[in-house]
Amino acid sequence: SLPHAIAIDSKGTLYIADRNNQRVQVYSQAGKLLDSWANVIVPWGFCITAKDEIWVAGCSPMPWRVDPKYPTAPLSCPPKDQLVMKFNTAGRALQIWTIPKGEDEKEQPGDVNWLHCVALDSAGNLYLGDIIGKRAQQFVLQK
Repeated sequence: SLPHAIAIDSKGTLYIADRNNQRVQVYSQAGKLLDSWANVIVPWGFCITAKDEIWVAGCSPMPWRVDPKYPTAPLSCPPKDQLVMKFNTAGRALQIWTIPKGEDEKEQPGDVNWLHCVALDSAGNLYLGDIIGKRAQQFVLQK
């Protein structure tokens, strides 16, 4: 319904964030549907590591709703929470992080407001971008 991000793993498999259908669609490069991970996360952004760990930024699945503050916004706008999940290529959830949702125009360090993208560095630190807070933040891996 709303393809929102795309990523490719080391084998050439495509992962599509189908945000409004609350699923990740998995395709071959020939366009054959290989898998669908539904009702786990509303995906907004992806990052795939060299080890084919698939990181998905988004929010928890939720019903369609209308918010008077955002009358034309689709599903998950505004999101009810903020999640980052790590999956393997088979769609098994390996890790989940919840991050506080920031309040509009009152965002604080460590919260995110409409989490939209995720990236990782070689040390395992997360970089998260949010669209309402208009910023990117680094979240340092604690060992």
